[in-house]
Amino acid sequence: MNNTVASTSTDEPQPLISPRLIRRILLFIAIIGLLTLALSITGRMVGERIVMGGHSTDDTPVQVTIGQHALAIPANMLRFKNQRKLGVYERVDTYFTWPRLEGYSKTNHRSFNQIEDADQLVFLTLSGQTMPLDMSSRLEAVYGRLTQNRTPFGETGLMELEFGADTRYAGELLYVGERQGQPPFVVRCLRNQNLPAGSRSCMRDVNVMPGLTMTYRFSHELLSEWQKLDPAIIGLIGDALKAAEPPAA
Repeated sequence: MNNTVASTSTDEPQPLISPRLIRRILLFIAIIGLLTLALSITGRMVGERIVMGGHSTDDTPVQVTIGQHALAIPANMLRFKNQRKLGVYERVDTYFTWPRLEGYSKTNHRSFNQIEDADQLVFLTLSGQTMPLDMSSRLEAVYGRLTQNRTPFGETGLMELEFGADTRYAGELLYVGERQGQPPFVVRCLRNQNLPAGSRSCMRDVNVMPGLTMTYRFSHELLSEWQKLDPAIIGLIGDALKAAEPPAA
């Protein structure tokens, strides 16, 4: 008698990829997708921080006090983060665009971040008064003895004077503009040869009131606009002083 032995093997074809492997592949793809999304979000945040570069777009006025004087200055005009809060300071550093007198924003960020667009940027420091005479008052008392070769500076209404080579201001030029009924406009500038683009090569200080001095720096390119620039900046600080005054009873 022939005995038939039952086969224990099967002839059904096996799948090339098992369900377990498919699940692992799908899980791997999901993880890669989440990592990609996280890197994209992180990269966008880092990119925004790099563009901001320590700036702030918040234009909320911040009350700062220097000596006995309180001023309300928009946060996006304050250069340093640690000064963008209510407090008493020895000095406060600000910056803004010319001629709009605006702090940092998303629409004007190139003026703050790009060298080629920095000519329109003004840097201004407010501090306690350290000298009895400001730059206009020093014209006769100090600068008159140290300068020579007084010549017109183009058609700007300014006179250009050279400092002597043996003075502490050697390498600088003095510009003077006469104003009827007001102290003269006086500013010192570095000689304009071989200066980096966008450099704030001119500096002027003004005693705004007893105990408060402003010193502002600007590009030589703005020198021809001095008749608008100086009163506009003085007016800006005057507005900041008024804005910090307590409301009338």
